[in-house]
Amino acid sequence: MEQISKPHIVDLLRIFDKKKWLHPRILYASVRSKPELIKDLKKHFSTRTRDDVLHLRPRCPELLRHVPAIWYDFGARRYLFDGQPFDVPAESRKKVQFSISHVPVTMTFFLP
Repeated sequence: MEQISKPHIVDLLRIFDKKKWLHPRILYASVRSKPELIKDLKKHFSTRTRDDVLHLRPRCPELLRHVPAIWYDFGARRYLFDGQPFDVPAESRKKVQFSISHVPVTMTFFLP
């Protein structure tokens, strides 16, 4: 895991935070060192490297069954989620989209 650049680790942690995959969340502030981030990731995931690909496996699969299988391809320097390339840096930096509607709404409460 030490071969992954710190920006790529931070991007992955942003995705985890955005999708609320890890509890408690891992803080990824710029003041935290790369070894600290890796140490926190290793609390949730075990790693195995095979064929220039790092496999992140959940330590507690029943708690993280909603998290896709995550691999990091060192050759291409990108993440794979469930075997498909996933642009983690672009996704982690996307702004949250929302809209405010000013249309009247009627709420109905049913009492037992």
